[in-house]
Amino acid sequence: MSRSSTPHFTTSYEVVVFSENDPDDPKNWSQRRKDWILAMICILAFVGVFGSSIYAPGQGQIRQLYGVSTTTANAGLSLYVAGLGVGPLLCPLTEMYGKRKPYVISWVLMIVAITPSAFAENIVVILVFRFLTGFCAACSLNTGNSIVADIYPSSLHALSHSITIFVLSALTGPCFGSLVGFFVAAHSRRQLWVLRVHLFFAIALIPVVLMLPETYPPAILASRAKKLRKRGKGNARAAHELHGKTILQVVQGHILRPLAMIVREPIVQGAAAWISLGYGIIYFYFEAYPVVFIEQHGIPFQLCGLMFLAVTLGMVLAVLPYTWLVQTFRRLPLLGIERVGTDPKELNLKVVLSACILLPLALFWFAWTSEDETHWIAPALAGIPFGYSSIMVFFAFLSYSSHTYGVYSSSANAANTFVRSIVASAFPLFGTPLLNNLGTKWGLSLFGFLSIGLLPVPLIYIRYGAALRERSYFARQAREVAACMHEQVNVVNVVSEKDKQDIDNTSDMQQVLAGDGTQVAVVDGQSGLDQDNV
Repeated sequence: MSRSSTPHFTTSYEVVVFSENDPDDPKNWSQRRKDWILAMICILAFVGVFGSSIYAPGQGQIRQLYGVSTTTANAGLSLYVAGLGVGPLLCPLTEMYGKRKPYVISWVLMIVAITPSAFAENIVVILVFRFLTGFCAACSLNTGNSIVADIYPSSLHALSHSITIFVLSALTGPCFGSLVGFFVAAHSRRQLWVLRVHLFFAIALIPVVLMLPETYPPAILASRAKKLRKRGKGNARAAHELHGKTILQVVQGHILRPLAMIVREPIVQGAAAWISLGYGIIYFYFEAYPVVFIEQHGIPFQLCGLMFLAVTLGMVLAVLPYTWLVQTFRRLPLLGIERVGTDPKELNLKVVLSACILLPLALFWFAWTSEDETHWIAPALAGIPFGYSSIMVFFAFLSYSSHTYGVYSSSANAANTFVRSIVASAFPLFGTPLLNNLGTKWGLSLFGFLSIGLLPVPLIYIRYGAALRERSYFARQAREVAACMHEQVNVVNVVSEKDKQDIDNTSDMQQVLAGDGTQVAVVDGQSGLDQDNV
């Protein structure tokens, strides 16, 4: 566990923590308030990623207005997605300032970044600020999961259900962004209204951002301790304030550890490969759908976005019965790959096999019905199994890696976010040249062959996952840190008081010697730590 420099004298502190039924503790908030918070972070994530794809239907306008190549026009989509991946690594603000402040700051900066790209008549300005917009929008995607974890720390069912809704909101955002973008681009002529619509949506949601409460327990406790210090309790501290982190430690936890996981962790690599493929194809479809449906099937330009509704339907069909599907596949013997006594982590992963098989089928279905000899409904319906597969792969592999790395799960997810965003940002750049050179049948089939090549990954995890987790450096380290945390918790003697307003009465507080020689007086209940930041 990280610690500040060891003092040469003993200092007494009053550690401010939550009581069992503390109304300020996010886990004790009413269900109605939690539902409102979930709704707010879902709409913010939706609009944050909505801005990536609404740009795609306007790429034809950009080519005409600025006389640039298809690749340059497509770069506006790629740079936004790249910003979504880089943002979480370079801005670990939540650990230092809580969840609310980064949301507010990043949302305001996102609006500032959208404005030049929406109104400036310069392609370089548009591309630069598209990247910065994605960079700022990353907070709405990266922080939402941790907010859900703040309000549901002990209810696994509620946590899983809420995260499922949040992820669905984030993944359907690009589909609806494209749908709206085609209608807007069809009627905007020489003005880039596809970018201005995103700007107006972002401005309209400023009240939502401002209403979002702070949910990060250490930040709430730090605020409470600050108020106590103003009232004359100069030695009041939140638990995490006793062990401040250096800049190097923050960089290690948020940048170096995720990058190291990408290099040396097979579980992270395999999960990133599958999720990056599914996520990347979504953005590849923004280039492929106009070719298939407008050029080859004669669909009116403004209606092309409606074809993405099939992808959204497939995602919903995966989300609604997800828990039932996981339980059903746990009980199915599949090819004898699981052994007697297989860990539940691997058993839960069995559900992903349905997606890993359906994904190449969906891609081949779309590829070989893409030309005009078939009715347009055939390739459109291929979006249903693709939508199911893409979101199922996302849920299953992220859940598996989170369970594998425990207190380092946020680092594993940050690594995955970085890889999938960088990979997905490349897909729009080579999409049009690929389709022009190979045609839609073979160009789209290429991704089907890639998905077949990745089929051994989930089979290896189910069969040998336990051995991989045992050999994993970061999984083993995470288990050791978790064990150390539990030992530390058992050492601390916690005294609960009914009325936190009467905190000045400290005569009965227990004095506990912390590991760095500092005497800690624990008051007002039990504390929680951001485990991945230990």
